[in-house]
Amino acid sequence: MITLDSFSSFGTKTKSGLVRSIDTKTAVVYTRVSTKEQSDNNLSLSFQRRTIQEYAERSGITVLEYFGGTYESAKTDGRKEFLRMLAFIKKNKGKVSHLLVYTLDRFSRTGGAAIKLAQDLRENQGVSVFAVTQPTDTSNPSGVLHQNMQLLFSEFDNQLRRQRAIAGMKEKINLGICISKPPQGYDIVRRNGQRMIVVNEVGKKIRKAFIWKAEGMKNEEIITKLKAMGIPMYKQQLTKIFKKTFYCGVLNHRMLEGRVIEGTHEKLISKELFLKVNNINTQSFGYGVPHKKEDGNIPLKVFIKCDDCGEPFTGYIVKAKGLYYYKCRTNGCKCNRSADKMHNLFTSLLDNYTIKPEVISPVQYQLEYLYQQQNKESVEQELTLKKSLTQVQKNIDNIEETYFIKKEMPRETYDKFVLKYQSEKDNILKQMESYQGKISNLESYIANALALSSKLSVVWSSSPVVIKEKLQKLIFPEGIYYNRQNGAFRTEKVNSIFAAIAVLSNNTPENKKGTNHTFEDLSLKAETKGFEPLIELPLYTLSRRAPSTTRTSLHYLGTAKIQHQPLYD
Repeated sequence: MITLDSFSSFGTKTKSGLVRSIDTKTAVVYTRVSTKEQSDNNLSLSFQRRTIQEYAERSGITVLEYFGGTYESAKTDGRKEFLRMLAFIKKNKGKVSHLLVYTLDRFSRTGGAAIKLAQDLRENQGVSVFAVTQPTDTSNPSGVLHQNMQLLFSEFDNQLRRQRAIAGMKEKINLGICISKPPQGYDIVRRNGQRMIVVNEVGKKIRKAFIWKAEGMKNEEIITKLKAMGIPMYKQQLTKIFKKTFYCGVLNHRMLEGRVIEGTHEKLISKELFLKVNNINTQSFGYGVPHKKEDGNIPLKVFIKCDDCGEPFTGYIVKAKGLYYYKCRTNGCKCNRSADKMHNLFTSLLDNYTIKPEVISPVQYQLEYLYQQQNKESVEQELTLKKSLTQVQKNIDNIEETYFIKKEMPRETYDKFVLKYQSEKDNILKQMESYQGKISNLESYIANALALSSKLSVVWSSSPVVIKEKLQKLIFPEGIYYNRQNGAFRTEKVNSIFAAIAVLSNNTPENKKGTNHTFEDLSLKAETKGFEPLIELPLYTLSRRAPSTTRTSLHYLGTAKIQHQPLYD
């Protein structure tokens, strides 16, 4: 007799072959809070877990494992503990019947994605998502609909919260308050209960990077200096730092929709310095293209400019001959010159600013005198500030002793005075920063600088390209111009110290009457912004008192109002 059992091998199963329902009552528990603040209210982790445990005991459900127990946002389902729980359920397929949560929004707030996830757990794993405070039977369509609506409402509630949060953030940004994490160089602190963003020690070193860049230093050298100061940096990171308006007190944020506003945080640099740095960035040759390593065979590229069109020279090599050339970048200018000839011409130019041995002594005297005059007032102010700092610290120590040790001062009085004295101390320390960096061994530094100045062409010719470029920029801050008609260089601005050296060494041209106009040039060409004020420098020459003796004397030549620029940065 043929029975239906004969056809059992032809029966079909679900494609996944997974369990649709589980007879045993076993569960995993998931608890979470979105933020640390929620752990202090009625939705605390311990409260959720205790409530779920009580329900499981009443319902005869055995808990196999606990998950969550930490701060995880339900805006996405990529949470670490959440994913660990799903992996556990998959690994123990057929052994888990329930996923217990306190409320459905603890499970997920992703709306449609949460509905799909609950459906997959129910149909493919045999696991029902169950909220102990929102009991819903998902074994029938009406229960599934009710749970789906609750999950959708959780997403809707999340969207409303997000809308309110964005409105609050926009309001703060429009008031100039930074709502995000500040960039490198800043700390978030609380003073008198208020959130403040202040410059830290790293920021003070980044400030120097801005100053170096404004002075013309290249990024590679800035990175090397920062690394030596304990600040690791790479080229792309430094470029991003130079472009962050946050450092000059200006906020830009996507919520401002292209606008920029004045921030309330502490400024790292001035707006003028930021714009100067970025003007250097945008106008430098090669801006926006991959950086090429400096070629030691053409150190004068960009530094030399065409006297006809004002464009910087570039350099190239004729590979067939193995020879380097400089040329003007303007199409049709046709100003090409051999690199060797240009280098010889430049060393001849340096000879005009090379100090002669017989005038080293008077020049050193003048430079020491100049430095002392410039820093006389600063030294006095620094001493005054140090005295004030000592007194303020003494006041702080006194009130701390009175409050903490002697117990003779109420807390309100202590808080009032400690804030007052701490504010005074911070102000004094901030002022003292501008007086730091004095040269402790002035005579030695000047002697070394003059030794360098006595052999400029030799130093330039024998140095690597980085040192050559620094020396060029030091003597001629704005570069030099090449005139192809007469085959000579023209200088528009010379470091005033080297200009004075040229005067003392008699290396400047005189007119037919024998009058030297270098003093006039020094006064006219001195920088008026960004450096120290003009100072009247006495000029002397050195001569022997008598032909038969080696004793010498100084002869007064006159004065020159010059702009002091340091020989070393």
